[in-house]
Order: sequence, then C-alpha cells, then structure tokens
Amino acid sequence: MKPIWLILIYTLLAGIISALTAPIPGTSLLLTALEVYMIVHFAKIHDAKLGFKEIGYSTVALYGLSTVLKDTALEILTFVPVIGWAAEVIVAILFVFFLGMLANLYFSKPSRKQGT
Repeated sequence: MKPIWLILIYTLLAGIISALTAPIPGTSLLLTALEVYMIVHFAKIHDAKLGFKEIGYSTVALYGLSTVLKDTALEILTFVPVIGWAAEVIVAILFVFFLGMLANLYFSKPSRKQGT
C-alpha cells in the first residue's frame, strides 16, 4: 500500500477517535498512541532502524510536542460545546496528517534503512 493511503487511513482514524471522544477531557492521549503506532508502522514499511530506545524517544518527543501544541488546544476546545468539539476533530486530523507526512519523509531517506 502506498504511504499516502496509509497517512489518509491514520488521518481518518484520528478523526474518528477525536469525534467520538471530543467532549471528554484528557482523551487526546489516545491520539498520541495512534501517532506512535503510525511512526512505528512507517519505520517498518521503509525497513528503518527503530528499536525500543528510538520508539521510547519518539514517544516522549511526541508526547511533549503533542502536549504543548495539540493537547493544549484540544483541551481548551473541549470546553466550547459543539463548535469546539468540531474544531478539535479538525485539529487532530491536520496534526496526524502532517505527522504522517513527516514520518514517511523521514523514514524514506536511505540513511534510515537497515544495513546502511
């Protein structure tokens, strides 16, 4: 399957998760888990070196970035009924889409391949 289709599938999943959990504070951690899984998936697709250490670093970095940018915006939007919930879904979709594009670009570089 082409990477763009995988990115769109993960983006769709993020939209569904966000739409189902929008009114509930703190559930944006589910999106962070999806993002980590997506990064691991792209690493495997591109045969990139990604051990538990790198996954741990990625998780911490994503959680930090996510907390600062996405989670703060999403949690604030949670308290604005309906309009905020819709905006929360849009923010989650865009964040996962761009993260997927970056992960695909990063792991497709030849220097990230195993054995090189």
